[in-house]
Amino acid sequence: MRTAKCLMAVVVLISLVAICSAADLPVSRVVLFSSGVGYFERAGTVEGNTKVELSFRVDQINDILKSMTLQDLGGGTIGAITYAPQDPLSHTLKSFAVDVVGNETLGELLYSLMGAKVKIVTADSTVTGAIVSVEEQEKSVGDNVVTFEVLNVLTDKGLVQVPLWHMKSIALSEQKLSADLSKALAAVAAARDLDKRTVTIALNGTGARRVHVGYLLETPVWKTSYRLLADAGKMFVQGWAIVENTTDADWENVGLSLVSGQPVSFIQNLYEPLYVVRPVIQPQIAAVARPHMYDGAIEEMDKADRPMAMKEATAGAPPAPGVPPMAARAEVLRRGSGSAGAYAADEVKLAEAGISAAAAGGKVGELFEYAIAQPVSVARQQSALIPIINQNIAGKKVSIYNASVNAKHPLNGIKLKNDTKLHLMGGPITVFDGGVYGGDALIGDLPPGDERLISYAVDLAVRVDAKSETSSDESAIALQIVRGVLTVTSKQVSSQTYTIKNTSAEKRTLLVEHPLRSGWKLVAPKEPAERTEDLYRFEVPVEAAKTAKLTVDEEHPLRQTIALTSAEADHVAMLVSAPKISAELKAALQKIVAMKKAIADIDRQIDEKDDRLDEIGEEQDRIRKNMEQLDHKSELYISYVSKFAAQEKEFEGLQADLKKLRADKANKQKELEDYISGLDVK
Repeated sequence: MRTAKCLMAVVVLISLVAICSAADLPVSRVVLFSSGVGYFERAGTVEGNTKVELSFRVDQINDILKSMTLQDLGGGTIGAITYAPQDPLSHTLKSFAVDVVGNETLGELLYSLMGAKVKIVTADSTVTGAIVSVEEQEKSVGDNVVTFEVLNVLTDKGLVQVPLWHMKSIALSEQKLSADLSKALAAVAAARDLDKRTVTIALNGTGARRVHVGYLLETPVWKTSYRLLADAGKMFVQGWAIVENTTDADWENVGLSLVSGQPVSFIQNLYEPLYVVRPVIQPQIAAVARPHMYDGAIEEMDKADRPMAMKEATAGAPPAPGVPPMAARAEVLRRGSGSAGAYAADEVKLAEAGISAAAAGGKVGELFEYAIAQPVSVARQQSALIPIINQNIAGKKVSIYNASVNAKHPLNGIKLKNDTKLHLMGGPITVFDGGVYGGDALIGDLPPGDERLISYAVDLAVRVDAKSETSSDESAIALQIVRGVLTVTSKQVSSQTYTIKNTSAEKRTLLVEHPLRSGWKLVAPKEPAERTEDLYRFEVPVEAAKTAKLTVDEEHPLRQTIALTSAEADHVAMLVSAPKISAELKAALQKIVAMKKAIADIDRQIDEKDDRLDEIGEEQDRIRKNMEQLDHKSELYISYVSKFAAQEKEFEGLQADLKKLRADKANKQKELEDYISGLDVK
């Protein structure tokens, strides 16, 4: 009787600590982010003290440890979350007595087991003993020399050598050593295993109650694609979200939200145990006292040397406990108590069409959310197209010309205005023009109220001829002198003419994209239809079977500075004839030209006299050489002496003239510099 009661108590105890599987907490909420992560929420009812087991792939454990959040809505408490750790392989292998790392051959493995007792079976004997070493030996086989490994074993009868190729089997006699070898090999195999790991969540409480488990996992980036119907001036857009369920759990009637944006997300290795490398400190041993000879003191130290105190590196304070950032964002998306119906979006009223949008939009911080109105079911490892928009949209047909895209023809395009309540995430658009396929286009993110161009085909019915001309406008030259520096301002003029011929039977609205160049100012037309960072857009209506022209005029100011003190007189003289020059500035330039010419005339005289001095010097050298060969009393010698004296007199006169000319030039140069430095003329 006592035994029966004990068995009943055990049964009751076991029932109180029940274990729930993942099926008891099905996925109820999925939020997919365009940054490649997804927030998953499981919800269900548990009773009493229980444990919930969830299964994840090894590569998902880090995200689970970083982001998992738990809620027991019935007043229960959450216990520990347990899982099998992933110790670094090198650290695990160190715990075994057998070293299998780096031992690629049987000989290397046996060498690492030196001293181990083994039992070796060969073809003709059995050897039992302890491993001493492994060595290589050579043996002649015909004309060849064969190298082989030999195991040296210490037996009861002494050392025995067993060639490894003679062995049929070898067994470790020590049970612990054999077990460690098996465990080490199992650890190596397990390191390659990418199978699942079980995460067990302990939930403590009484009675039935609802619990929620949320976590982040890496997911494929969800994508969007659109279909645009353009007919008789009306635009209708149908948008689809492409989602993939790459998890191992089915999504059955889950509340699905799709969030576009770029939240910061990363993977941190929290699953693998980390070990700090600690320094090895040798034990301190007291030194043996030795005899010592003391020297006499020379100077007494006032203070003993003191060792510098080491500063401890202060580690950053750990983050405050709470919901991880990504999970916190996902919690913002929560609506209601967690049932799928609580996530249904409000119906969006559409003018004229009377069509309900498939998703309602809303901002979540800096992100944008598509809240899918109906519960979604996607089986594991399956994908789905989910409608997110199905309504009219504002837009008009245009032809878009850009010479760098197509030099002869514009592209058929549509100027869309997002007058919906949804943020349209970028993606491909298939355009149906007049009920037939028109082409494909791409569009970037389009917030509500914003406008964007798309192009989907070449408009062969419209031809464009673009011709450009760039020149300098001489009439626009302006001069100014400030503190002796002459500034010459002119401008380049560019004119681009677009000749547009519409050969179709319908009127076209052409948007001409003209490059926006840095430093160039738009002159005509005065304003573009719109402007981007890189180009102007001009709108040109072209009637059916007619030709139209657009001329874009731009100007680019050019500025040149000239130091008048070093400028050539002829260069300055050319500027005097500039069309836009004041009388005062003209007079100043003319005076500078005259002063520079006067200095130039002095330079010419100096050069002439320097040349004459060089001629006299050369002639005197010739006379000296001739005089050395003549009798001092000869008539020719006397004539040379007379001529030499006349040249000396001329030489002295030239030197005096040069001295005066150089002084005159210095004075005139100073007068010019003083005059120029004081000029401030427009």
